[in-house]
Parts: sequence; structure tokens; C-alpha cells
Amino acid sequence: MKNQELIRHLKAKGYRRVTLETDSREPKTYYTYRRGLHINATETLSFHIVPSSQSLGLGRFAICATKDGAGFQTGTDCPGLFFPRLLSFLKGETSAEKITEDVAL
Repeated sequence: MKNQELIRHLKAKGYRRVTLETDSREPKTYYTYRRGLHINATETLSFHIVPSSQSLGLGRFAICATKDGAGFQTGTDCPGLFFPRLLSFLKGETSAEKITEDVAL
């Protein structure tokens, strides 16, 4: 899925664009930075897609979550492991709590 296609989907779900400089991690916002797409889903859950040159070995696709004051991240280079979870969340089929539990394992 291309970033522009995903951005159209985000806008349809009520997300609004912010800039890197004005990002305050407000829920339902997103920004682009160096061809990457960063999505603030909730105050404690975010999704990130970065070009392979910027993945730093952590994976092009990442989900970050905060639980009980601790931060957790899971990354992958496999879109088939990332997009179903993101799209399921955007459709309301999977809760932020469920994804956070999975990431914080």
C-alpha cells in the first residue's frame, strides 16, 4: 500500500495532518517526514512506515505503544505483518488496548 493511498484512508477516518514541528502526539493525527508516514492513533499507540534507508535495522514498519509508563516497539520489514493490524485498527475491528498488549509482550 502506498503512503498516499493510506493518507486518503486516514483522512476518511477523521485523521488530520500535522507537521513534524507541530506534532504533539495528539490522537488521530499523522505527519510525513523524509518520505516516511507517522500515525498517532491514540495517546499511547502509533504506527510508522519509513523508507528502508531509514529503518536503522529495526524494520520499515513499526508499532509503538506505551503501557504503565513504559515504552514498547515492534518492527518488521514484512508489510504482511504490519498492514493487517493497522487496517484492522482503523476499521475498528481491533482495539488499541489489544494492539498494545501484543506489542508489550
